[in-house]
Amino acid sequence: MAVKKHELVHDNRNQLDLKSLAQYIKLMNEQPNYLPPPNELVKNCQDIVKCLSRTSGSDVQLWDLLQSVEEFLHRVVNSVHSGLRHEIITAVLDKFHSFIFDPQSDACPATSIVLIVLEGNNDEETLSAARWLVQQADNGPAGAGLRASLSCLYRWIYEWHYTPSLGDWVMAYIKALEENEHFDLLVEVSVDNVGRLFLAMDNPVALRQSVADVIFHVMASLRESTEALDMISPHVGKVLVSLAADSGQWSRQILQDVVDILTAMIDIRLDALKGEAQDLFKAKHADLMSCLERHMASRDCRFLQRPPWRARDVCLAAVNSHAPMRKVGLLNLGNTCYMNSVMQALLVTRQFSTHAVLKMNAVPYWSKMGMLFAKMMHSISTKLNPDEFFSVVKPPFFTKDNQHDSSEFLGYLFELLQSHEHGSDRNFDYSRPPIIGRRHIANGSGHSPQHSSDGENSEPGSNRRSVSPRPGSSAAGSSSGSLKRPMEHDMHLPLKKRLRMTESAFLRRDSFIDSMFGGVLLTRVECTECHSSSLSRDVFRDLQLAFPEKLEGTQHSVQSLLEYYCSKERLSGDNRYECRDCGGLRDAERSVLIETTPKFLILVLKNFKFEPKLQVQTKLMLSIHHNHTVTLPTVRSQADHAAYVLYAAVIHAGTTLDSGHYYTLAKDNGQWHMYNDDIVSTAEETQLNGLNRSSTPYILFYRRSDMDEGTAPSLEELPPKVQESVMAHNKHYVETVRKMRLTRP
Repeated sequence: MAVKKHELVHDNRNQLDLKSLAQYIKLMNEQPNYLPPPNELVKNCQDIVKCLSRTSGSDVQLWDLLQSVEEFLHRVVNSVHSGLRHEIITAVLDKFHSFIFDPQSDACPATSIVLIVLEGNNDEETLSAARWLVQQADNGPAGAGLRASLSCLYRWIYEWHYTPSLGDWVMAYIKALEENEHFDLLVEVSVDNVGRLFLAMDNPVALRQSVADVIFHVMASLRESTEALDMISPHVGKVLVSLAADSGQWSRQILQDVVDILTAMIDIRLDALKGEAQDLFKAKHADLMSCLERHMASRDCRFLQRPPWRARDVCLAAVNSHAPMRKVGLLNLGNTCYMNSVMQALLVTRQFSTHAVLKMNAVPYWSKMGMLFAKMMHSISTKLNPDEFFSVVKPPFFTKDNQHDSSEFLGYLFELLQSHEHGSDRNFDYSRPPIIGRRHIANGSGHSPQHSSDGENSEPGSNRRSVSPRPGSSAAGSSSGSLKRPMEHDMHLPLKKRLRMTESAFLRRDSFIDSMFGGVLLTRVECTECHSSSLSRDVFRDLQLAFPEKLEGTQHSVQSLLEYYCSKERLSGDNRYECRDCGGLRDAERSVLIETTPKFLILVLKNFKFEPKLQVQTKLMLSIHHNHTVTLPTVRSQADHAAYVLYAAVIHAGTTLDSGHYYTLAKDNGQWHMYNDDIVSTAEETQLNGLNRSSTPYILFYRRSDMDEGTAPSLEELPPKVQESVMAHNKHYVETVRKMRLTRP
């Protein structure tokens, strides 16, 4: 039987039609043997999420509609084939998360009813879904989106009692944040909400087991937090009285867990305080302690068997101040300066190089890199041959003995390392083509330019996870460049990271690469006619900065290029925006903000352009001030993490792409050095602003101001096999030098 297609909702908030949704759901439920075609079905399920997130009304007003929605979604996920079921669950969760993840959103708690699509999943499947959403939201430092989503879920926990699976989902989401070590975020958001969560236990009859588990998990995890205890303390008397008044088994169990956790919180503070400070604490919480004295703590609460949340330890936990003074250069193996320069910059990114050396010595490709870093840290020679590492990480589509783009190599290296972060180096076959994600990359695959270029023609970065040059501008400095948006035909590119829920992305764990260099761009496009807007997020590991037209009497600076990148842009002409509300191409305004700031910010200055008349790549040699510190344009919640300090720069010397040379200026332990292949000399940061026109800084590395610079681990701290290899390398060097001396005339 044919059913007329319904348009359930529109993006414009003023055009929501809850009544149409109710009619559509009712019609579908009255025809249990009919479902729309797959594409329409997926779209309808997403529209249901969208409509519910923006609706309002009392529980009674929404109840009939929610029952119908629950019935419809339950029937859908249990009657379609597994492939479509996965697609529907993916689409629903993606849309669900997009609303709770928006810091400006105030999603209705009724939206949580769509979690019915997870009913029947085991705990691991639900956790996998939560892992994917956390990873999609933030592969780096915790941003406004993750804070907003966790706050929203907590709010629903204590405001809403009609979604059976809500508690299970919130617990899975918390565990995913724990796995990704977002402990600062968990503590901050949970402390703000723990008082209201605790009050939810005042009505044990309405409290589900899964919701109680969330509340106790949060309380137990915050047991070392004085602020959490302060938030809970005023409500303890009321909650304990309510629980004690109910003689049911469920209320008695909740009461016992509450008493056990609160007693543990008190004991921890009393043990940490002495003398007058302890007396002041007892006076402050006298009422709380008096309430607890009326009940007997068992001190055997299962929620206290897990470790408490604490601020995340940095990766340099094993690092001390014993840093070698010697700086080691890398031999040029035939136009390999594009790799040498990048590795020197990554070496002085101490949290990265230390992690590779200490933690990743049994992981494919990482182990090779870690061994190179260890020798660069502790070699007694001044020059190293990097061939053992370069032979396995050089992009196979890069031709031998030719100069190539250092930025493209860096992007490829990050993708390669990320693809193997959780692998094992045991019996790994390096002779086979490298694997990026699930694909083998073979020579001449055509997935990357074969020539050394970074111009608009070759679209550098199109095969790596980086943000394209700012829309509406080009590396040529023109403000009339075409809009650079990801196109459908780009989806085949194996190295491009996209926010899509593939099965592999769904199951992936946290990425160390992205925790160091990953950030999130928040892009908002607003139609100038109907003023509806769309919100999108893009994960980046570098920002590629184009040069705008320079006003007379002004000078470009890194800060001005960053501000230009994020400035508002008019989309018109060939770049018009397709507005779903208006139903056609419209002029629009696009704005960009950094929603999640990376720990280490990589900026690529677009110094190359394509000359269409001459059909050649040329180099811009513009004067630019290289700021020692820069500030990112961010959302409000990230403002404290917006300042960055320069510590390394890869420089391209030369006037063309076919020739030239890369070298690095980098700071380590307070001293700047110039790393020019195998020659290392002291330098000053001021040299960056005193280079000749043909020597242009190309890749700039900035460290966020709240991150420690870090130092190299001592030789004694290296893993045994790495330490043995470094010592064998040094022994071989000594023997070689001795033989050379003996053979001299």
